[in-house]
Amino acid sequence: MPSSIEILKIYPESFRANSYSRKPFRMIGLIDVSIRFVHGIERVTLAFYRSSGTNSGKIKGLWYPILGIKIYTGRFTEFTEYINYVLTNTTDRGRADEGWLAKSLFFSNNHTDRTKIRGFSNGIHYESLLALGKILRNLYEEEAYLKMNSLDADKLNNILTSKKIYINNRHTQRENFEEFIYHIFNEN
Repeated sequence: MPSSIEILKIYPESFRANSYSRKPFRMIGLIDVSIRFVHGIERVTLAFYRSSGTNSGKIKGLWYPILGIKIYTGRFTEFTEYINYVLTNTTDRGRADEGWLAKSLFFSNNHTDRTKIRGFSNGIHYESLLALGKILRNLYEEEAYLKMNSLDADKLNNILTSKKIYINNRHTQRENFEEFIYHIFNEN
Protein backbone atom coordinates (compact mmCIF):
# COMPACT_ATOMS: atom_id res chain seq x y z
CA MET A 1 0.00 0.00 0.00
CA PRO A 2 1.57 3.32 -1.00
CA SER A 3 2.26 5.84 1.74
CA SER A 4 0.04 8.84 2.10
CA ILE A 5 3.00 10.75 3.55
CA GLU A 6 5.96 11.48 1.32
CA ILE A 7 8.82 13.99 1.09
CA LEU A 8 8.29 15.68 -2.25
CA LYS A 9 10.86 18.47 -2.40
CA ILE A 10 13.73 19.98 -0.49
CA TYR A 11 14.64 23.66 -0.27
CA PRO A 12 18.47 23.75 -0.45
CA GLU A 13 18.50 27.50 0.17
CA SER A 14 16.91 26.87 3.59
CA PHE A 15 19.83 24.74 4.84
CA ARG A 16 21.32 26.34 7.94
CA ALA A 17 23.82 24.82 10.33
CA ASN A 18 26.15 25.42 13.24
CA SER A 19 28.81 23.44 15.09
CA TYR A 20 27.42 21.40 17.96
CA SER A 21 30.49 19.74 19.43
CA ARG A 22 34.24 19.87 19.02
CA LYS A 23 35.25 16.34 20.14
CA PRO A 24 34.06 14.69 18.07
CA PHE A 25 33.51 17.58 15.69
CA ARG A 26 29.85 17.58 14.80
CA MET A 27 27.57 19.95 12.96
CA ILE A 28 23.80 20.14 13.37
CA GLY A 29 21.49 21.66 10.83
CA LEU A 30 17.98 22.37 9.70
CA ILE A 31 16.46 21.98 6.24
CA ASP A 32 12.96 22.71 4.97
CA VAL A 33 11.13 20.14 2.86
CA SER A 34 7.68 19.81 1.33
CA ILE A 35 5.80 16.78 2.60
CA ARG A 36 2.61 15.39 1.11
CA PHE A 37 0.22 14.57 3.96
CA VAL A 38 -3.33 13.28 3.74
CA HIS A 39 -4.49 16.86 4.38
CA GLY A 40 -2.27 18.40 1.66
CA ILE A 41 1.30 19.50 0.97
CA GLU A 42 3.03 21.38 3.79
CA ARG A 43 6.49 22.87 4.30
CA VAL A 44 8.22 21.27 7.30
CA THR A 45 11.60 21.83 8.97
CA LEU A 46 13.65 18.69 9.67
CA ALA A 47 16.87 18.40 11.71
CA PHE A 48 20.04 16.50 10.83
CA TYR A 49 23.54 16.08 12.23
CA ARG A 50 26.79 15.50 10.39
CA SER A 51 28.43 12.28 11.49
CA SER A 52 32.02 12.26 12.62
CA GLY A 53 32.08 8.56 11.74
CA THR A 54 33.32 7.67 15.21
CA ASN A 55 30.87 4.93 16.19
CA SER A 56 28.00 2.58 15.30
CA GLY A 57 29.15 2.25 11.70
CA LYS A 58 28.01 5.74 10.75
CA ILE A 59 29.60 7.22 7.64
CA LYS A 60 31.86 10.20 8.23
CA GLY A 61 30.42 13.35 6.66
CA LEU A 62 26.96 11.93 6.00
CA TRP A 63 24.05 13.83 7.59
CA TYR A 64 21.63 11.75 9.69
CA PRO A 65 18.11 12.77 10.85
CA ILE A 66 17.34 13.59 14.49
CA LEU A 67 14.22 14.43 16.48
CA GLY A 68 16.00 16.98 18.64
CA ILE A 69 18.69 17.20 21.32
CA LYS A 70 18.32 16.04 24.93
CA ILE A 71 18.43 18.98 27.33
CA TYR A 72 18.38 17.13 30.68
CA THR A 73 19.86 13.81 31.74
CA GLY A 74 17.16 11.25 32.52
CA ARG A 75 13.71 10.47 31.19
CA PHE A 76 12.31 12.29 28.18
CA THR A 77 10.37 15.28 29.43
CA GLU A 78 11.65 18.24 27.43
CA PHE A 79 10.08 17.51 24.05
CA THR A 80 6.39 17.43 23.15
CA GLU A 81 4.26 14.77 24.81
CA TYR A 82 4.22 12.70 21.63
CA ILE A 83 7.95 13.00 20.88
CA ASN A 84 8.72 12.11 24.51
CA TYR A 85 6.57 9.00 24.02
CA VAL A 86 8.36 8.00 20.80
CA LEU A 87 11.81 8.51 22.32
CA THR A 88 10.88 6.63 25.49
CA ASN A 89 9.78 3.68 23.36
CA THR A 90 12.75 3.67 20.98
CA THR A 91 15.62 4.42 23.37
CA ASP A 92 17.43 1.96 25.61
CA ARG A 93 15.82 2.16 29.08
CA GLY A 94 13.77 5.20 27.98
CA ARG A 95 16.41 7.70 29.11
CA ALA A 96 19.44 9.58 27.81
CA ASP A 97 22.16 11.99 28.87
CA GLU A 98 22.11 15.74 28.36
CA GLY A 99 23.37 16.64 24.89
CA TRP A 100 22.36 13.30 23.35
CA LEU A 101 21.20 13.60 19.74
CA ALA A 102 17.70 12.10 19.69
CA LYS A 103 18.09 9.68 16.79
CA SER A 104 16.95 6.30 18.15
CA LEU A 105 13.73 6.31 16.08
CA PHE A 106 15.82 6.14 12.91
CA PHE A 107 17.88 3.18 14.20
CA SER A 108 14.97 0.75 14.40
CA ASN A 109 15.45 -2.61 16.12
CA ASN A 110 13.72 -4.26 13.16
CA HIS A 111 16.83 -3.75 11.05
CA THR A 112 16.74 -6.83 8.83
CA ASP A 113 18.07 -5.52 5.52
CA ARG A 114 21.84 -5.40 5.96
CA THR A 115 22.25 -3.63 2.60
CA LYS A 116 20.73 -0.47 4.06
CA ILE A 117 22.71 2.17 5.91
CA ARG A 118 21.45 2.34 9.49
CA GLY A 119 20.16 5.64 10.84
CA PHE A 120 17.55 6.51 8.20
CA SER A 121 14.64 4.30 9.38
CA ASN A 122 13.75 0.97 7.83
CA GLY A 123 10.47 1.86 6.21
CA ILE A 124 9.28 3.72 3.19
CA HIS A 125 11.03 6.95 4.20
CA TYR A 126 14.47 5.32 4.17
CA GLU A 127 15.31 6.34 0.59
CA SER A 128 14.17 9.95 0.95
CA LEU A 129 15.91 10.46 4.31
CA LEU A 130 19.13 8.92 2.98
CA ALA A 131 18.91 11.08 -0.16
CA LEU A 132 18.47 14.14 2.08
CA GLY A 133 21.52 13.12 4.11
CA LYS A 134 23.60 12.90 0.93
CA ILE A 135 22.30 16.24 -0.39
CA LEU A 136 23.19 17.91 2.93
CA ARG A 137 26.67 16.37 2.78
CA ASN A 138 27.17 17.94 -0.66
CA LEU A 139 25.75 21.31 0.36
CA TYR A 140 27.96 21.35 3.46
CA GLU A 141 31.10 20.40 1.52
CA GLU A 142 30.33 23.14 -1.03
CA GLU A 143 29.73 25.58 1.85
CA ALA A 144 26.23 26.19 0.44
CA TYR A 145 24.50 26.79 3.75
CA LEU A 146 23.76 29.59 6.16
CA LYS A 147 25.97 29.45 9.23
CA MET A 148 23.80 30.28 12.18
CA ASN A 149 25.18 32.41 15.01
CA SER A 150 23.81 29.90 17.46
CA LEU A 151 21.96 26.62 17.19
CA ASP A 152 21.95 24.96 20.57
CA ALA A 153 19.63 22.24 21.89
CA ASP A 154 16.96 24.67 23.10
CA LYS A 155 16.83 26.60 19.84
CA LEU A 156 16.82 23.48 17.64
CA ASN A 157 14.07 21.81 19.70
CA ASN A 158 11.99 25.01 19.71
CA ILE A 159 12.23 25.34 15.93
CA LEU A 160 11.16 21.72 15.37
CA THR A 161 8.19 22.01 17.73
CA SER A 162 7.18 25.57 16.93
CA LYS A 163 3.51 26.46 16.81
CA LYS A 164 4.28 28.74 13.87
CA ILE A 165 2.32 28.15 10.67
CA TYR A 166 4.58 28.58 7.64
CA ILE A 167 3.32 30.56 4.63
CA ASN A 168 0.89 28.50 2.53
CA ASN A 169 0.58 25.85 5.29
CA ARG A 170 -2.61 25.03 7.16
CA HIS A 171 -0.95 23.32 10.13
CA THR A 172 1.81 24.30 12.55
CA GLN A 173 5.40 23.12 12.27
CA ARG A 174 4.79 21.04 15.42
CA GLU A 175 1.70 19.32 14.00
CA ASN A 176 3.43 18.51 10.72
CA PHE A 177 6.66 17.36 12.38
CA GLU A 178 4.79 15.13 14.82
CA GLU A 179 2.69 13.64 12.03
CA PHE A 180 5.83 12.78 10.05
CA ILE A 181 7.42 11.24 13.17
CA TYR A 182 4.19 9.34 13.92
CA HIS A 183 4.30 7.80 10.45
CA ILE A 184 7.93 6.69 10.83
CA PHE A 185 7.33 5.33 14.36
CA ASN A 186 4.32 3.31 13.26
CA GLU A 187 5.97 1.85 10.17
CA ASN A 188 8.80 0.43 12.29
